[in-house]
Amino acid sequence: MKPTSIDLFAGVGGLTLGFQAAGIHTTHAIDIEKSCAEVFPNNFPDVQFIQKSVADFSDTEIEHLAPDGVDVVAGGPPCQGFSLIGLRDPDDDRSKLIFEFRRYVNILRPKYFVMENVPGMLSAEKGKWVQTLISQLEADGYNIADPKILNATEFGVPQERRRVFLLGTRKDIYSHLDVPTPTHWSPRKRKGLINIPEGREKFVSVQEAISDLPDIEKHDYLIEGHKTPYDKHPTSDYARMMRGVGSYRSFFGNPNRNWDPTTCTNCKRIVHGEVLRQRFRETSPGETVPVSRLFKLDWNDVANTLRAGTPSSRGSYSSPRPVHPEELRCISVREGARLQGFPDWFEFHSTKWHGFRQVGNSVSPLVAKAVGQKIVAAIDSNSQILENFPSAKRALIA
Repeated sequence: MKPTSIDLFAGVGGLTLGFQAAGIHTTHAIDIEKSCAEVFPNNFPDVQFIQKSVADFSDTEIEHLAPDGVDVVAGGPPCQGFSLIGLRDPDDDRSKLIFEFRRYVNILRPKYFVMENVPGMLSAEKGKWVQTLISQLEADGYNIADPKILNATEFGVPQERRRVFLLGTRKDIYSHLDVPTPTHWSPRKRKGLINIPEGREKFVSVQEAISDLPDIEKHDYLIEGHKTPYDKHPTSDYARMMRGVGSYRSFFGNPNRNWDPTTCTNCKRIVHGEVLRQRFRETSPGETVPVSRLFKLDWNDVANTLRAGTPSSRGSYSSPRPVHPEELRCISVREGARLQGFPDWFEFHSTKWHGFRQVGNSVSPLVAKAVGQKIVAAIDSNSQILENFPSAKRALIA
């Protein structure tokens, strides 16, 4: 039987997808966003999606989510209140949702929990918030690993994306959970600041990630529509993984049943004025476009951190979207999804605004998979301990 999880603040399902790839079945996913509710069931038909704020569940309703228990509670509470780029307001109601996460852990009593957030969470209110949270979780009966910052680039994602992970293990569980070991090296560390560890793979470049996607500027119908046939073959292992080719067919689990592998989706064009296009033309790859401050991607580097923008309740501001390395435009939602580590069968909202928000708000599935694999290994190890040492099993039952 597969380990089970509940995904809080699930968004479009980055954690759910990564856990699925690791062999963990998510039973319930909860998020307040209507746009996520519109696409989540298509990507995960076996997961019960509940469109509701986690804060609006009573303790009894939380108990009913997993009457027979659950192995993992996971989630990334909204991070805008902690963001070093945004307002960084600890009084933002969204910041307080980290303590709602703790309520679910305390009621559901999972073997393990995984919380993901921006690094700014560690220093909010001079570190008092995260220390309070850790103290509460420890008092609830959990051993807490030191919070660790993981960079998505170091797990094969073509994007510089640093996120903090807080992991916990219930105190009666013998195999404790810790963060995964990076598998790739980051190009941002190649200037002699640190030694690159041996045994890591080269980072995945922007070119390896998106160069096989259709040239959307050729198609005027993509101003309104978002689907177009593929016109190139994948030339990198990463692109083959994203398109589910050959041995990568089941890498992320079963693809969306509505997916047509001959058609690329979420390719709606962004139409720019000639003044902005000229600025794009004059900006070198890896540099920032004047005035708009958009970052122009470099084929041979990784992307900058993709951001989500704000919901309608916060002004509906669009996030800065990177500029394509060659074409005089910002990237499409599908290109952003590739840079975040989502396979091409994964469906996002058909509009550019909602689609980009879903990408920018998500946990990279490749990082989630690495964390999920650590959970599966810990659960397997714990089962072996209980099987091989009957005294440990008796103590656990007692």
